[in-house]
Amino acid sequence: MNITDMLETFARLADEGMNAKNTVKVFKMIGIDGYDEKAIDSFVLWSDCLPVSDDMPYTPEQRNLHILWESIDRVPLGINVAFAIPFRQIIAKHLFKKCGDGFIANEGCRFNYGHNIEVGKNVAWNHCCYFDAKCSIKFEDYSMITEYTKIFTHSHSESDHTVRSYAPVVIGEHAKVYTNCTVLPGVTIGKGAIVATGSVVSKSVDDFALVAGIPAKPIRERKTEGKEFFNHYMLKNNMFQV
Repeated sequence: MNITDMLETFARLADEGMNAKNTVKVFKMIGIDGYDEKAIDSFVLWSDCLPVSDDMPYTPEQRNLHILWESIDRVPLGINVAFAIPFRQIIAKHLFKKCGDGFIANEGCRFNYGHNIEVGKNVAWNHCCYFDAKCSIKFEDYSMITEYTKIFTHSHSESDHTVRSYAPVVIGEHAKVYTNCTVLPGVTIGKGAIVATGSVVSKSVDDFALVAGIPAKPIRERKTEGKEFFNHYMLKNNMFQV
């Protein structure tokens, strides 16, 4: 079976509903053998063990989609972006609260509650980002998150680790968060804003501001060069995006 046929088959199975039977079929298609429906149903995810899991549990279908998201990074086929990026797009369309067209996620991107994630059109996540979606995270159109960035929507009491607080995060339209940044709960990154490499963002960022540092502080306005639309396509020739 060629890549196109495999992706068409996966899309059909996802539309049918990613039950354990269909998950086993996808496992075999991507090169994972030795699992039956009973084994799939026995999987326990990290998100199943977190305190908020009782308040917003995954459905069996959502859990299986999350299993497949994690699994594609653990097989050789996951190296082939011609398969892996569309594979993740299909998962996101069925798992996320919302997912627009042209979504790109590179390998190693992880999250805990996909059904709390909203993605606009032509959103890009680069290598090995982490999204703590215990509270909602929204990525607006053409926003870009680059390598090793982490977004958190919860924090802990200093005296009792089991006491937590939660606040949503929004990454605005055409915003760009550069490598190895950390975005903390309750932050909104404004439209067209830029977060410089290595920054820790503890407060919301104004539209078109460039912030940097620990904690991140305004440095200057973004250089727009008179443009109203910024080219945030991640790959050459706008591959996988629209």
